[in-house]
Amino acid sequence: MSEEDSIDFFAKYKDWSVARSIKCTSSASAKDVSAYLASLREEVAEKAFSVLGIDSKSLYSYSENMTKSLKAGDYSSLVNIYKSLGSAEHETEINKSAAGREELKPFAKAYLFRSAVRRLGLLWYITGDYEAFKGAKAAQKQSAAAPFTSEGISFMAKYKEWVSIKKLSIHENTKPEEVSAHLSSIRMAVDRKTAQILGVNTESLDAYAYNVTENMRKSAANLEKITNTLCSSEAKKEIDSASGGDASLRNAAIIYLFSKMLQNIKVDLEVSPDTLMDMFPGLKIPKPKGRMPGQKKMLKKKQ
Repeated sequence: MSEEDSIDFFAKYKDWSVARSIKCTSSASAKDVSAYLASLREEVAEKAFSVLGIDSKSLYSYSENMTKSLKAGDYSSLVNIYKSLGSAEHETEINKSAAGREELKPFAKAYLFRSAVRRLGLLWYITGDYEAFKGAKAAQKQSAAAPFTSEGISFMAKYKEWVSIKKLSIHENTKPEEVSAHLSSIRMAVDRKTAQILGVNTESLDAYAYNVTENMRKSAANLEKITNTLCSSEAKKEIDSASGGDASLRNAAIIYLFSKMLQNIKVDLEVSPDTLMDMFPGLKIPKPKGRMPGQKKMLKKKQ
């Protein structure tokens, strides 16, 4: 690891200001780096909703009513919540939290769903207080000036072979959905690396998730299928293999696999770039590099 390796995040947008960094020297363990990314992920994911104008506080409060009679830690409870999201009662709350704006309703719905899922104790991302992070060093808070003169959001990562640079300069014509899309892009990059740096074999889980969800579309029935799969003996073998027999990594592997399958069937618990482009047709989001020809076949062959 180079003495210059670091992961830096700077944000200045309206009343939101953040400057933090972790120096990835030989004294920083993989656990330290993953814990830093997990904490950063939580902040940018939450902010991706709020910058759009979603009333997240009211949705989180309301979600308590949705989970009172449901069993915590049970994936069937999650399916029941998903089925109920289209009810007239919930639709009223979703509409109110989206300030009546049609283009914001899918994101208010996603936030309500994620709030209920969190209350059930079912995780789709590695949290900053994850058990494996016990003893991790606190990330360094940085007081240096942000790499822009006015408002902007910058994520710069260099850790071993991983290099990621995502910058957005914000001016008076920058739309909230552009800011949200940028934050979502950072969140997606961080999700994968948090598990990977921690020691989870994300490639094998990606391949397994792809094979399980191939040709599936968003529906309650398919959500039930993937939650059942997650509890299957086959999935348990994949999870054990991906965690390398390390018990402290097993939950991280479960969380990563669950998240990947949710993404594959397009069940949103986050601000999705695809949904942003659907609801804001003029929005252009740079696409990540696609798979090389034949990569889907390669994913299958890994099974």
